[in-house]
Amino acid sequence: MRKQHVIRKGAALICVCALTAGLCGCGTEEKSEEKKTLRVVTDGRLYEEVKFAGRFLEGVDSAIEVEIHKLPDDKEKREIEIQKLRTEIMAGKGPDVYIMVPEPENTVEEVMPLLENPYQTMQSGALASLDEFMEKDSYWEESTYNKNILKAGQYDGRQYIIPMSVEYYVLPRADNMEKMTGDTLQEWLAQATDSEDFRLKQAFYNLEVQSARWIQPAADYETAKVKFDKEQWKELAQDSLRFDADVGEEVISSDIDSRYGFEVSTAALYSDKQSTINPQIVPDMEGRKMASIMSYGAVGMSSDLKQDAYDFLMLFLNDRSQEYSREHSDDSMILPVFWGYLDYAYAPVQESALEAWMHYPSDEILQEMRGSLRELDGAFFLTSVEREMFEGLVQIRWKADYPDYDWSEDLDKLADNVWNTYKMMVSE
Repeated sequence: MRKQHVIRKGAALICVCALTAGLCGCGTEEKSEEKKTLRVVTDGRLYEEVKFAGRFLEGVDSAIEVEIHKLPDDKEKREIEIQKLRTEIMAGKGPDVYIMVPEPENTVEEVMPLLENPYQTMQSGALASLDEFMEKDSYWEESTYNKNILKAGQYDGRQYIIPMSVEYYVLPRADNMEKMTGDTLQEWLAQATDSEDFRLKQAFYNLEVQSARWIQPAADYETAKVKFDKEQWKELAQDSLRFDADVGEEVISSDIDSRYGFEVSTAALYSDKQSTINPQIVPDMEGRKMASIMSYGAVGMSSDLKQDAYDFLMLFLNDRSQEYSREHSDDSMILPVFWGYLDYAYAPVQESALEAWMHYPSDEILQEMRGSLRELDGAFFLTSVEREMFEGLVQIRWKADYPDYDWSEDLDKLADNVWNTYKMMVSE
């Protein structure tokens, strides 16, 4: 895991340094007196990338000025800014471009999101449909973007959000390790329970940390239907808690440096413990291979510059900046170049971006990652209810270490609360 972080961060630093060095010529082109101001709002993690995109757009179009609003990291300042922005959005004066970062369900401290629930935001009319622009954009016919991921940003047959990066779990499998043969997560856990391979038992210990991903998407906002099956979810939770109780002492006493476990996709491919083959994507309870959306872009409905806003988003996916760089290689004005991804922290949504994003790995690792991305059946947005599910089951898991604790009542209450929250959300 540490090795992957270093590779990613190193690649990001190299990219940033190179781009910064190349920006000295920006702004040398004569500017038009009549400017169009494109207002962009983004989260801190993506601010540098968004800033570079703004400089590129200003460099190739003298009529555009990009104004970037970075949401504060400080909790109190962030809440004040978000309330102000929400008021503007409700009044029809919101930003032209949204580039957002949802919080993972397992973060230590939750931060206030600008768009609390992307599904509800698409319903609300705050975002513009992108279909008009996508239909005349050849990128969507020629790209390697996984269209199953794209579907998450659709509502009522229209595209409102473009996912930009995703996260999903895999089981890194050693050469001499048995392959998971079941289609569902329940079948995987049953195989690990019966297996003689202790590495599988290590991997499935604390499966509860993935509990918010056991069934996704858990709600259908178009039909106002809750898809979260609380009885099925409780059954898997009980099986997982019993599994931990059976193998816990042995797993805890094992060498942590050699312990097997589920990992995010690329971390598994960079594992230096031993050779791995075909890292298998973890399925959910219904056998789907789903990824959570970790960054996304959208255009505000109130924007008067919708085409420009869409073009700004697409800089992170298409090869426009690369083509510009090739065509102007002898010019004094050097602009940033983007390689098909926005977010260095999480997996890209198109195969063509993987090589640069992974900092040019071996052909074997690259092919494994491409195959992994192709396998995804879809993607989902993380909301507050996923965090409620995760935190609730983790707390039950901690209490389960006490000998006289009966988790059934707390588990029933948690499942009911989660179902009711989903029902409230789809009904609003």
